[in-house]
Formats: sequence, C-alpha cells, structure tokens
Amino acid sequence: MATHLQFLPLEEADEGMVLGAPLVLTEHGVMTYRLPAGHRLTESNLRQLAVHHGEFVCVEVEDLRNEAERQNQWLQHEKRLAHLFRRADLSNLALAALYQAVTRFRRM
Repeated sequence: MATHLQFLPLEEADEGMVLGAPLVLTEHGVMTYRLPAGHRLTESNLRQLAVHHGEFVCVEVEDLRNEAERQNQWLQHEKRLAHLFRRADLSNLALAALYQAVTRFRRM
C-alpha cells in the first residue's frame, strides 16, 4: 500500500492514524509531550495533544492515486517550486539546501 504524508488540524486526527513524523510539543522552550514517527494514535494521545495545545499532526494516509496521477502532481509541484525559486541564487549553499529540502518534502 502506497502512503503519503499529510498535515491535519488536531480536530481532524482520529484514533488509529499513524504519525508520519515525530511529534514534539514544547512550552516556553521545554518539551512537554513527544511521540515518535510510526506511532499509532490512541484516544488518550489525542486528549493529551489537546491538553498540551497541539494544533497539527503529520500522519501517513493511503495514497489512492495511480502512478500517472502521482507523476502528474509531482510535475505540477516542480513547476511551482521552479517559479518560487526563480530568482534564488542556487549557487548559495543555504538556498540550494533549502530548495533540496523543499523538493524532498514535496516528494513524500
């Protein structure tokens, strides 16, 4: 089963969803709650996230697109990224790293 990552508001997260990235909540610079990537959310987790003022979660969702649809969407993302970075000097290592990070993120 193919999956992809999706960020959801906490109110839309359901018990049983699997975290696609580590979830770390902090308050005043102090970690108050943490769950690892791959963790299956429970009702207790969702309550704790609400208590600790969590707003969004990154979850794995089934990717119902076929390969052609995924490729077409990626081409659209590439065009958008090229437009956003059109004036960026990608010989600058920091900008090049940012571009690569955004590209990798969009591929997920």
